[in-house]
Amino acid sequence: MSEEYKLSYFNIFRLFNRIAYGVIIIAILLMWASGIGTGYAHYVYLLSVFGVMFVCDEFIFKKSRTKLPKLFFEIRFFAYPILVSVGCIIRELFPVIFLSLLFFIFYVIFQDTIFCDIFNSYTNYFKRAILGIVTGVLMFILQYRKSIEGVWFLIPVIVVALYVSLIFFSYFVIYKSIMHLDERYTKLYFKNADMISENKKLLKFQERVEKVNNEINYQKINLTKANDDLAKINEETRSLIEVMKYFSASFNVENNAHYMLANVVEIKETGAAALYLDKDVYMNEEPYLEIISENAVAETLLKQDIVNIYDTVKKRKSMTPLILCDNYDFKYPYLTGSNLCNAVVFPAYENENVYGVMVITSSKYDFFENGYAFYESSIMDFTSALISDRLYLQTEDMAKKDGLTKIYNRIYFNQFYPEMLDDVAASGDKLTVVMLDIDHFKRVNDTYGHLAGDEVIKAVAKVDNDFAKKYNGTAVRYGGEEFLLILRGKGVEETHAILKEMHEVIKANVVEFEDYKIQVNSSIGLACYPETCDDIHDVLDRSDKAMYYSKEHGRGRITIDGREGE
Repeated sequence: MSEEYKLSYFNIFRLFNRIAYGVIIIAILLMWASGIGTGYAHYVYLLSVFGVMFVCDEFIFKKSRTKLPKLFFEIRFFAYPILVSVGCIIRELFPVIFLSLLFFIFYVIFQDTIFCDIFNSYTNYFKRAILGIVTGVLMFILQYRKSIEGVWFLIPVIVVALYVSLIFFSYFVIYKSIMHLDERYTKLYFKNADMISENKKLLKFQERVEKVNNEINYQKINLTKANDDLAKINEETRSLIEVMKYFSASFNVENNAHYMLANVVEIKETGAAALYLDKDVYMNEEPYLEIISENAVAETLLKQDIVNIYDTVKKRKSMTPLILCDNYDFKYPYLTGSNLCNAVVFPAYENENVYGVMVITSSKYDFFENGYAFYESSIMDFTSALISDRLYLQTEDMAKKDGLTKIYNRIYFNQFYPEMLDDVAASGDKLTVVMLDIDHFKRVNDTYGHLAGDEVIKAVAKVDNDFAKKYNGTAVRYGGEEFLLILRGKGVEETHAILKEMHEVIKANVVEFEDYKIQVNSSIGLACYPETCDDIHDVLDRSDKAMYYSKEHGRGRITIDGREGE
């Protein structure tokens, strides 16, 4: 038996013993009170014996008193039958009392037989059987010593022997059953313990597997993210290479700016992107602004505030990006009214001098979580291309424009004018050519010197160029003091009104040179295709002749081809 199972018998037998002692003591008291039996001393003896045995059993069966259980049960096994049997020696007992005492002796022997296995004493079961038989026979003889004679004494011996045998047979049946159940219990217990142990191992293994799986999944996520990031970096790198190829094949700054900005929008999927370049950056007389956005509100508001953003960046004197993520103070309207929560301004600079800004916006809060490298690389590549383009434009400008007046020269005119004639002839558009000559220019040179003459030429060229810009025309220095104003799409009357205004501006323009104030006037000739000539190739020559008519007929006037007499 397992220790836990064996010790559980203590409490069971303790309860049964209390019941048995109680029944016997109550029976003795009842018989004593009813006058059954013979003798006061005998009842006192029996009550004393059972009282002592009750106290001893309480002591023996109490869990805290079982440090020497084998010793206690050996004493109990011999002492209890002797004490009870002595009661039969004193005098005959009432049959009920006799049978109760006999039953109690066998009950004690039965308990001891069971508990001899509990404490692994392996006491000889035959000794207990002999003790039971001897005690039973002895008590029977003492009880009926006066009434039974001869062979009849064998009857109680046989009865007691059978009774004791029945007790031991019952014990063996119960014992074997208990041993069988205990064996099964033990096997199941250890099997269950093994299963619990294996289950714990499995749980630990499962935890390790889950941990490894989690780590693998985490690594997969990181690897996937790394692959995605690498793919994005490769895509960005390829796009930057394509942009650089485009830059190397183009010297048009505005086309390059558009290509670069469009590439940023495509690769990064921005909410809105804008590029602002200050004037005189690439020989541009006006600032350049381009905005790419699907949000019309953002585009409109950004146009209104881009100069403010540029001035803010320029005053910072820092080349680092300006982050406009929170927009709590509503400083920049295009963030407030366009549902864009994230914006960064990237300075475009050359030699630490800011010349423009690129503004990138998005409605995603984590849009810039991977940094600004791509945007800064785009700006740096554009700046490198801009420097080359500007050098090219400066060289080209020197070839196309007159060094003194900064308007187109005769050489460049001879290049673009034939192409213009073919284009106008193909489109059926109008073309007006105005020839202008400064009156008495030789006298200015002779009177005030050539430097003064240069100032007069620059003043007239400026007026010519201003009107060309105003009316979408082209100004050319055709000769020493001769200038052209070419207006496409305008007829004689419209051009004549423009020339009257320009002529008045020239006459009102007093050139100051040193201490001199030089009055300027001009002679102007106008020819128009197809209004004044049928052949477009004759329009330049006809305007020249009209100008000479003005010079020969008083100067300071405007002559229209074909209407010289007016």
